[in-house]
Amino acid sequence: MDNFRFYPTLTDDMTEKSGCSVEKYSFSYTSGEWEYELNQKGRSTIKLTDPSEIWKIENDGLRLEKKISIAYPNFLFGKDGIVCADAELGICIIWTNKTLTQTGCIMPVSDITTPNGRNCYFEYDFEPGRISGDLELSVIMYVKKQADSIHDDEHNLMNEEGVSVGVLETVVLDFNSIYMEFPIEEFSSENEPLWWVEFSEWEDPKTIETFTKENICLYLNPHYHLCPMTDGNIKNVEMLSEILAMTYFMIFNRLSDEDLRATKNDINLEPGSICSVLHQFLLDCDEDLVFEPRERLLKGLQMNISKRLTEDDV
Repeated sequence: MDNFRFYPTLTDDMTEKSGCSVEKYSFSYTSGEWEYELNQKGRSTIKLTDPSEIWKIENDGLRLEKKISIAYPNFLFGKDGIVCADAELGICIIWTNKTLTQTGCIMPVSDITTPNGRNCYFEYDFEPGRISGDLELSVIMYVKKQADSIHDDEHNLMNEEGVSVGVLETVVLDFNSIYMEFPIEEFSSENEPLWWVEFSEWEDPKTIETFTKENICLYLNPHYHLCPMTDGNIKNVEMLSEILAMTYFMIFNRLSDEDLRATKNDINLEPGSICSVLHQFLLDCDEDLVFEPRERLLKGLQMNISKRLTEDDV
């Protein structure tokens, strides 16, 4: 019922008829006098990586750019549209940082309508330290200025300023992704198996050992044609999800009862630690994992990881 509206909102058919085009975000950061582009991986959930391996959201901030074009904006107005003919339709980006419980609105730096259509361009800088952990970005249409006069056939349309009448796109930036940041190394050898996992000796995975290659590493062997990843490119999502599920299964089994309880309940976990990342993993699962009997844990891991990797097209 949360998504039910008593007035028309943007539909896929309206989006298509109006010729609405939403380009991908461009993400970058500035270091010194230079601006560096960040690579993107994923669709609805995006992981950003820095080819220079310098960028950290907390230290360097984040810059975003985006362009939205509407070839036939008139289709969105009037009795068959989403706002009154004499109203003004606004477009903005609503951002939400759940980790720090913050939200805000990004307005276009340019919004130009010509006989060839409407073009909105967005630029925005998140200063270092302003956001952490995650960032949700929703492109919405809203009533920017209400119509002074409403035609007889428009009384069902929303005509209150500031009210959303449609969502064009929603993406989530996951700065602490437990899937796309999994410590993986490729090691080609005819003397090694297709894949294996190596662990360090853990003293306290709640506070000391971080979720990095020094403490957990999944090795994939591209010597075999069945290897699900080669040169960082995923070739077989199904096999990779099965391998990751088994790897997470082994990680959970290494935890003591105390560590597992702390992981489930976020008790005194140091950010970036093994247990902290596992806690975020549990929060991101669509269905709660059942830890006993153990075969149900493995099944739950297989289902959740497969769904995530498939949906995000990693």
